[in-house]
Amino acid sequence: MVSGIAGAILAPILPLFALNKLLDSLFEYLSRDQPSSSSHVDKLQQLENERKAFAEANLKLEILHSEVRRLHKRDNQNMRLIPINNKLRDMSYQIKDLKDDLEYMELQRKVEEINLQDEAADKNPSTALQLLSSINPWKTGGSSDKRRRLSSSESTDDIVNKMRTIVKQIDCIYSEMIVEIQLDALKGGYNSCGQHQVAENKRVTTSSPTESKIYGRDNEQGQLIQVLLKEPNVSGNVSVVPVVGMGGIGKTTLAQFVFNSTEIANHFEKKAWICVSDYFNRLKITKEILDSLSAVPFGITTNLDVLEKEIKSLVTGKKFLLVLDDVWSDEWRALLNFLRCAQAEAIKLIVTCRDPKVLGCLADGQNEITLKGLSDEDTWSLLVKCAFADKNPDNSSELHTIGKQIVGKLKGSPLAAKTVGRLLGSCLTEEHWKDILESDLWKLKTDEQGIMSALALSYYHLRQPLQLCFTFCSVFPKDFKYDMDSVIGMWIAHGYIQEIEGSSKTLEDIGEEYWLELEARGFIEKVYGLFKMHDLLHDLARSVSHGETYIFDGRKDEEIPKDVCHLYVHSSFDVELVRKTNNLRTLILYEAGDIHAILCHKEFKKIRVLVIFHTNLQELPDNIAHLKHLQYLDVTAPDIKYIPESLCTLYLLRMLKLVYSSHILLFRSPPTLPNRFHNLINLRRFCLPSFCYLYDFGFAQSNIYYVDRRNGYHIAQLRNMNELRGELLIEHLEDIVNTEEMMNTKYLKEKRHIKVLSLIWTDTSDDCKHDLQEQTLEALEPHPSLKYLRIDGYMGFKSPNWLMTPEFQRLEKIKLNGCKKWARLPAALGLLPSLKSLELSGIENMTIEVDYFVTKMYPSLQSLEFKEATLSFEGMSSSSSSSVTGQNHNHFPKLTSLTIKENEVNGLHLPLFSALKYLEIENSRVVFDQLVGCLNGVSSLLDLVLNGAKIQIFPAKVMATLHALENLNISNCNELISLEGLQALPSLEQLSIVGCSKFISWGTEEEMTEDGLPLPNLQKMKISWCEDLEILPAWLPRLLLLDTLIIKECPKLKSWVMEEEMTTLPNLQKMKIKCCKDLETLPAWLPHLPLLNQLIISECPKFKSWSTKEEEITEEGLLLPNLQKMKIEWCEDLDTLPAWLPCLPSLNELIIKACPKIHSLPQGGLPKSIKTLQLVECERSLTERCQQEGSLEWQMIQHIPHQQLMRVLTPVFPIIQRNGEEEKKRRRTRRTRTRMRESLKQYTSL
Repeated sequence: MVSGIAGAILAPILPLFALNKLLDSLFEYLSRDQPSSSSHVDKLQQLENERKAFAEANLKLEILHSEVRRLHKRDNQNMRLIPINNKLRDMSYQIKDLKDDLEYMELQRKVEEINLQDEAADKNPSTALQLLSSINPWKTGGSSDKRRRLSSSESTDDIVNKMRTIVKQIDCIYSEMIVEIQLDALKGGYNSCGQHQVAENKRVTTSSPTESKIYGRDNEQGQLIQVLLKEPNVSGNVSVVPVVGMGGIGKTTLAQFVFNSTEIANHFEKKAWICVSDYFNRLKITKEILDSLSAVPFGITTNLDVLEKEIKSLVTGKKFLLVLDDVWSDEWRALLNFLRCAQAEAIKLIVTCRDPKVLGCLADGQNEITLKGLSDEDTWSLLVKCAFADKNPDNSSELHTIGKQIVGKLKGSPLAAKTVGRLLGSCLTEEHWKDILESDLWKLKTDEQGIMSALALSYYHLRQPLQLCFTFCSVFPKDFKYDMDSVIGMWIAHGYIQEIEGSSKTLEDIGEEYWLELEARGFIEKVYGLFKMHDLLHDLARSVSHGETYIFDGRKDEEIPKDVCHLYVHSSFDVELVRKTNNLRTLILYEAGDIHAILCHKEFKKIRVLVIFHTNLQELPDNIAHLKHLQYLDVTAPDIKYIPESLCTLYLLRMLKLVYSSHILLFRSPPTLPNRFHNLINLRRFCLPSFCYLYDFGFAQSNIYYVDRRNGYHIAQLRNMNELRGELLIEHLEDIVNTEEMMNTKYLKEKRHIKVLSLIWTDTSDDCKHDLQEQTLEALEPHPSLKYLRIDGYMGFKSPNWLMTPEFQRLEKIKLNGCKKWARLPAALGLLPSLKSLELSGIENMTIEVDYFVTKMYPSLQSLEFKEATLSFEGMSSSSSSSVTGQNHNHFPKLTSLTIKENEVNGLHLPLFSALKYLEIENSRVVFDQLVGCLNGVSSLLDLVLNGAKIQIFPAKVMATLHALENLNISNCNELISLEGLQALPSLEQLSIVGCSKFISWGTEEEMTEDGLPLPNLQKMKISWCEDLEILPAWLPRLLLLDTLIIKECPKLKSWVMEEEMTTLPNLQKMKIKCCKDLETLPAWLPHLPLLNQLIISECPKFKSWSTKEEEITEEGLLLPNLQKMKIEWCEDLDTLPAWLPCLPSLNELIIKACPKIHSLPQGGLPKSIKTLQLVECERSLTERCQQEGSLEWQMIQHIPHQQLMRVLTPVFPIIQRNGEEEKKRRRTRRTRTRMRESLKQYTSL
């Protein structure tokens, strides 16, 4: 079996953990114990004496790491490097094991100390400090023989002995490497100056295509040519057109065909093709550009300035195309500096690359061309061409069948199709083709230009930690979809992610950066919120892993490699197969048999990641305790009933998931939580089975804790878990009944990594214990680094003391919901410098305090939201000065969004908000009373949403102040009669008037025409549920940018505004008329709408005229040239289809439903462009004639591929039978359904 890559691929190695640092940690650990014997002192002295040997071994290890990479870069055919590299990899694992052993011992010590303190505090809080003193080894008076021995001499001796063994192994490997270095020197690996000669990438491209035809890239080729021919923009004469994609996807081939196209040759006077590759030499590349432009070779010079001046002179006044192929770093951007200074008419650069990061901010997102895989059809065509060459492929039907199966494995990669095609062409037999079909691509023998070599180049340009992360992902099967957080947790468990010294970023933050970089470079791709790896890259990752990852699927006689580190099992298997392994670190079991029997074996003691999906698993085995290195545990089962106490000895555990099966909403009592669950002090995230779990995409949200005393879910279980990350939600806080417990413990104060905290009480009855809830909230003080605080259902009256201080400098959002009795919001919140959002809802009577002596309250607040609350702002004056201090005040200086729903708000004055952009007011009487006056001072407003306002007229003088308004939404304002001065809104883009039953007037005609062109930016207009409205505005036809017009439930609307100008609504694309009972005709300008693509008329029983005569159609010529969908339904009086229907050139879909008087199709037939026709519940004879073969109607519709022809099957036109009460009932039902949908959306988002 020969690797598919020409030469050796070195497996990635764990980041170095220095031996001398390991020694320091061990020395510190031992020094904490008070020396109790001479042997202990001797051990410390012996370690100190060996420090130099460990330091030298560590230096050798660093040299070995760098030298093996250097030698491989020199000669990737040197297969002797692979065993050396593998030994180094094994060495890194051994060091990591020692590090984890020591960390486990330290955590064990810490847990025992904490438990001793807790036990003392529970008995007598005053003795806690005395106990702490007794276990401090350096505190005088401590008695070592009266305290527990917290360290294991045997364990530390083992670590020291293993370190000495590692030193010896390093010396042996170092000797081997010396030989390799000497051999390399004999081959000229170093020049006379002792400097390493870097081998350049062997891949060189030119502008000449290597293929006679390009497959499946017609669209991309046309797009690239179009961009290159486009005139330069105003920002400059140099523009960059990136072509991005994974290795082997066809970037170079596309650029070659475009470079040599006739259009490009005729357009550009000067062209140059430069293969940049992975070694960027600015002088060399500049010289190559000059040689390409000059007819005579330029003289030898190393003066970069001379070369650049000569290039600029050659392109002056000309159009110049430069292709930079195979770019790997951002150094190429240095070329842009002198090109921008050239006096060329236009300079276009095609840059082909795999990593979008090398483009920086220079690429125009609209011009970027990202290449994806070919279709199966195009891949097959390319494969046939490479496999059969000049032979006739039609004579090999059996090979066709096999070949099309092979195409499915290639996943659209052109290079893979060419590589495999050539292999297939070497022997046109079924046996050979089946061998290739059943082989992994990375096992196939290919040349240096094969697909795996191309992909390996991308792999080698990853940083070493990213190589490790990428390679690990091959433990999952092909097409496996995983979520980012889970995989990052596994990376951390294995030590793949390196901390950044001096940075505040967590390992999770750095892991997300790694992930995004792999995604940007195309190593993983996003699929519906999850991620997967391309099959070819999966093959590459397996190849690079050198057997470290393995997927066991239960084939007959299948063996598990003994060196496997990461194992995925998705069938029952013989445990004896795994017992042969010696370094297993990941075990993923999917329905893999008896979990208890599997986990009892010592071969699993090094496991860091354990994932179990088992439908029959009801309890975790007690023997899980011997997996002391375990850091990531994920158990998904439908009926977990028992969690062993031994789980709590896994002190290294970072991620714990014990959840029910995916996509199941369960209401059941959870298993009892172990008493010592709080011992897991290293936990970052947890998911526990609880009363209710709602899953999304099969993954449960982490760090949700439901207090439940009956099953052991005490709040005290969280007290020591200070490494928890991200979000923490604690629910059912009413289940806390121990007042003394809450007063003596700070549960959240030390959890510095929690950024989002939700505290939820679910019992909000009036008889709940208010004082206990106040004490509980006081005890749940978070760390000052918190960013988002949410409190639900709190029934106390007082604010906690910790919320009355300006300590939370990083707090950005506060949400208080259902806290009915909360009386006062402290002024200290108004002093928080980072607070951007404040949301108050479900509060009966709260006073928001203001500090009179502070000139600027809520300095950073951007969003303020009140829902179903009664609020008072204390001392918030409508003027800019304070009567108390005489100082000028500037409260809420950055507030841009204000929402007030179902509220009574006192003391809040809108003119104070000078930066306000979004204002929504719903059913808030006190605010509505001052609305008209307040809007005069809010000139920055972009969005205005009014719901339920008790106003009759919206004055023109108010409109005149809203110069920036872009969206006006008025709904359920039942007293509103008139909107005056609408055309005074020059920036308005969306207008919606809904549920205003008395609305009848758009203002006077003089107002509408006074300022010329009305609403120049209006794009969307919706009018619905306006029962008294009879006319549309006179300025409607003159809205030049309107693209959507929707009119619904306006029963008195009868006619349309007449407009003779041919420029009527030139941009209208969608028009929908529904439930207008008195409407009889459509506007005469309808057929003249040039961009209309969708027309819907529904439930208009009196509609009967299209307002266009047949002779007018002949005179007008082409009508509605872009109309694609036309739907007419429930129109009782309509008896004819429009005469212009046969003339529509783009109509794709025609739906005629429940129009019983339509008895014929138009004389000119139906357009040839129609693909879908529905003729449902119309006149019976028309339906029958359409189905009668040979009839005129049958001939008219024969060209339509998709037809639905149905007779009247149900009583028609229930709308006609509705009386007034039924109509109101129907409307109420619709509104109720709408509210329910909105509530469901809010619940889902929560």
